[in-house]
Amino acid sequence: MNNFNFSYFSFSEVFKSLLSVIVINILILYSKLNKKKTIFFYHPRKLATGIHTFYIEDLFKDYHQNFVLVYGHISKKKLGKNYFYIKEGYLRFLLNVNIFITTNVCDKFINNSIKVYLNHHIYDSPLVNFEKEQKLCEKFSSYDVILLPSQNLIKLFKEMFIRYKDSPKIKLPILKEIGYPKFDFLEKKIKKNIKSQINNILISPTGIHGYPDFTIIDNLKDLINELICKTNFNIIFRPHPLNRHDPKILQITEFFETNAKFHYDTSEDYSSIYSKSMCLLTDQSDTAYMFAFLTMRPVVFFSNKNLDNFINTKEEKTKLYNYRNLNYFINREKIGIIINQDTRISEKINKLSHELKKYELSISEIKKDIKYLGQSKKRFDDEINNLIFDRRKFC
Repeated sequence: MNNFNFSYFSFSEVFKSLLSVIVINILILYSKLNKKKTIFFYHPRKLATGIHTFYIEDLFKDYHQNFVLVYGHISKKKLGKNYFYIKEGYLRFLLNVNIFITTNVCDKFINNSIKVYLNHHIYDSPLVNFEKEQKLCEKFSSYDVILLPSQNLIKLFKEMFIRYKDSPKIKLPILKEIGYPKFDFLEKKIKKNIKSQINNILISPTGIHGYPDFTIIDNLKDLINELICKTNFNIIFRPHPLNRHDPKILQITEFFETNAKFHYDTSEDYSSIYSKSMCLLTDQSDTAYMFAFLTMRPVVFFSNKNLDNFINTKEEKTKLYNYRNLNYFINREKIGIIINQDTRISEKINKLSHELKKYELSISEIKKDIKYLGQSKKRFDDEINNLIFDRRKFC
């Protein structure tokens, strides 16, 4: 029976992908005949699709008159009319488009198209576990252009690629600073929904398998229990979308599910829970700076001994990864506090709730590092148009 189900779903996915290839190619031909430009946006991760669709659609909402927009995905969720289910391996059967763009890294692409990566980190947090970094650079090398929020991120990418400069598989794409479109979209929603009563603590760790030595996950049950018992705050637990079905995450949610002060959040748009949270608790997730910049409220960083040792190491090979000099780690205590497994977190949180004004001032200063916030859509539009109408540089 299990083999039958597997075969059925495999056949269904193949059939849907082949059908999408036919329909998408008709759309591409239509655009060429009508002298329109075609942009294909692809979502390669099933569980991460929903956290990107709403702001990506907003980013392209003014393109419909002069462009044909097509969205590809592998999600099981029902999406809009311009969305087509197509497995990554079938992209090679599509006719070339003007721009192929993703916000998660792909291995396969549409041939003879300009390949653009829209970075989804707002600050210079480490992108992956250092053991996987070279492989990530190889994947990025397939892109023509990477759009980044700030000079800090451009510096991070350059330093990362320099570490593998001797590899023939690695080539640094063009790096462009445009600001952060997702932030601009969510900031408008946050301002409308900001709550006067902020009686929640939001817990949002980074992907638990990306950094297994640095994760908060093994300490989370004790931390949540202390916060529930010794503070007046409710707890909102929001794991990384890729970890929602992970046994370690499910074990935590099942343990606290009957507690009225515990709430498990899997919403795709986090603007509402951000707006009603006094602070964010995380380990080394990029969402720390997103939360701080959107709400102007503090972050509690969990830093275990493994992470502390890695940041402060004197071992030459490990120092190459430069965690010590990343603004993400340098500025942690400017936007919040750092705790470890020995910290009485309830005391720290209760004190933090009386210091919100102090952090609002320091957060506003660090936020200035991203100079194109509020202008990201215009910067994005300019870069896309430059790529389409000056395509010769990629030929």
